[in-house]
Amino acid sequence: MTSSVEPNRINTLPAIRISNGSLEALKWIGVVSMTIDHFNRFFFNPNVYGAYCAGRIAMPLFAFIFAYNLARPGTLAHGVYFKSFKRLFLFGVLATPAYMAMKNLHHIWPFNIMFLLLIAAILFYFFENRSLLQMMMTPFVFFIGGAFVEYNWVGVLFCISCWLFCRKPTLLRVLLCLVCYLLLGKLNENQWALASLPFIFLATKIDLKIPRIPYFFYVYYPTHLTFFWIVRIWINIH
Repeated sequence: MTSSVEPNRINTLPAIRISNGSLEALKWIGVVSMTIDHFNRFFFNPNVYGAYCAGRIAMPLFAFIFAYNLARPGTLAHGVYFKSFKRLFLFGVLATPAYMAMKNLHHIWPFNIMFLLLIAAILFYFFENRSLLQMMMTPFVFFIGGAFVEYNWVGVLFCISCWLFCRKPTLLRVLLCLVCYLLLGKLNENQWALASLPFIFLATKIDLKIPRIPYFFYVYYPTHLTFFWIVRIWINIH
């Protein structure tokens, strides 16, 4: 009996706890990182390598925060998933024209990060709800959805690994997260995404008292992209 219990005990880690204020601090760090990256992309195309590296911190922070919030108990019962679906779709659509301009795209592929989080949220919902139909749909949503969003399947898998870890931390899930970080680094062509880890670790240790601004980060995403786009158009005209 002991031999069957011990491996499970060794594999299981303490539950992760982050205060709302510390989560808010992580969001602000992500916003600064993202803004630097997008400024670089709009106005320097993106030739400032230091700004590009600083921008690699944003995606893992936002993905982790998103996964942490949807891993909270009662998410399914309280209908949080469907509220998230609506917000992500709405603000993803609003951000699309400016996002296309930033990436110099002539089409909407890859869909912006809001759609990446939307695909991840749908998969979280499927995993938690566990209906037969939804479990059958899971690989199709992953492979087809992942093919069309920013950070592709690597981004979706990264979100899933964070969600699984936040729901029940284990050594195996830590390993999955680290593998996803390395895959993300390969996609980014550097490992600066790993710089998000110290911030996440500190957030679990420090209880910051930063007030939450509802929907600010959803609104900020399309707003700052559109602002940069308009400024670039104005500069080009003059």
